[in-house]
Amino acid sequence: MKSIKIILTVLILSMIALIFSGCDTSTAPNIPDNETTEQEILTPGGMAYMWYDWPTPLPAYWDNNHIGFYNFDIFLTIIVSPGVQGDYFWAHQFHFNQGNGGYIGLQTNGSIQAQQVGKMAVFSIWNALGAEPGAGASSEQFAGEGVGWSCRIPYEWEEGRTYRLRIWELCCAEEPWEDEWWAAWIMDTSTNQETFIGKIKVPASWQWLDENSVAWVEYYGQVNDCASTPYAKARFEQPTADDGNFSPQKLTSVIGTTCTNAKITLMENKGVIFETGGSL
Repeated sequence: MKSIKIILTVLILSMIALIFSGCDTSTAPNIPDNETTEQEILTPGGMAYMWYDWPTPLPAYWDNNHIGFYNFDIFLTIIVSPGVQGDYFWAHQFHFNQGNGGYIGLQTNGSIQAQQVGKMAVFSIWNALGAEPGAGASSEQFAGEGVGWSCRIPYEWEEGRTYRLRIWELCCAEEPWEDEWWAAWIMDTSTNQETFIGKIKVPASWQWLDENSVAWVEYYGQVNDCASTPYAKARFEQPTADDGNFSPQKLTSVIGTTCTNAKITLMENKGVIFETGGSL
């Protein structure tokens, strides 16, 4: 009797399954467990670098209390720009003898006080003590990849024009233990118009700039994959220190690790062309 009940139950369940088998109540296809409906995104970050090895700096000839370079200049031309939809940053990064470092450069889509401003010039130093902006610029503290102070200014740089990026120590602290100000300017070489970005204060113990610096290009936005990074092309050239009295002795190129679709081409006058993004 028990076996008959089990058979009847199975038959009833089978009939119910047949009745509803013709009704498709699903609105989406089946998705295998190893797939997702959301495409992963990534931030390419640093895509290409050119390291400069400078001569070992000596004490300043007028001030034996300070060791290092008091100035760096480099020329930047953005040959192909991705436009404001792309989040590119081209910069020259420096380091202090006994302290941290900083950078000066141009962005396609920068922000000031958390507001997007489009094209921008920026000057920043990690672990700095304070900052004062130039006319039309803004100063702010930053965090994320380290902490520090930054001076930023909207700057309508143009594709194909060459700009000089300059940092300079505002000479001189009267005493070796006094904190020091470092200033930054950008000059459009087509018009010779120079714009003061601002100045940033650092501890006196840091001394001046050491024999290492690096020019780089970063994509700080998010993309679906490396090939989706917009194509861009830029040139750095004529790096000099101490008002043109020194130039790098050695150049070393490095491709980024997150996205490797970048090309580095060496030029004369210690120049380098960075091509990044797209199908490279």
